[in-house]
Amino acid sequence: MNTDNYPPYFHQYIEKVPSGDPIALLAEGMKESLRTLVLMSDDQANHRYEAGKWSIKEIVQHLIDTERIFSYRALSFARGEKKELAGYDHEAYVQHSNADYRNLKELLEEWKTLRQSTIQLFKSFSRGMMEHVGNANGLDIGVEQLMYVIIGHELHHMHIIHTRYL
Repeated sequence: MNTDNYPPYFHQYIEKVPSGDPIALLAEGMKESLRTLVLMSDDQANHRYEAGKWSIKEIVQHLIDTERIFSYRALSFARGEKKELAGYDHEAYVQHSNADYRNLKELLEEWKTLRQSTIQLFKSFSRGMMEHVGNANGLDIGVEQLMYVIIGHELHHMHIIHTRYL
């Protein structure tokens, strides 16, 4: 994986991605995340390590939202979309997510189902499709790069959960 071609903002995620087959990394990442989160109670998942910080449920919802958006971007670019795709305000999405009022088990089931879909989506792309580049939020990024950002983004937030919440 060549990290030189990533927009600088994404380096914080990409640098966390280990070497290996990215499809396997997507599957293994989900298993690891579920191992950490599945035994938590809803009360534990509503915990904030500091006032104004997201709860664990909000982090999970943020991971779901971001994976959906980045998968859509990958699909769009793989299919040859030439228009710039809009960015999104992750803070506003979390604020309006209602995550703390959802059941953690349901959030995890939703994320698990989404991950299966994400894996199938990336497996469906030809090598040529994986090399397509598009623009989202004013940044050029490739389909394959988006897959690695999804992996690294999950690793980033799970590290935060391990170091600040558990």
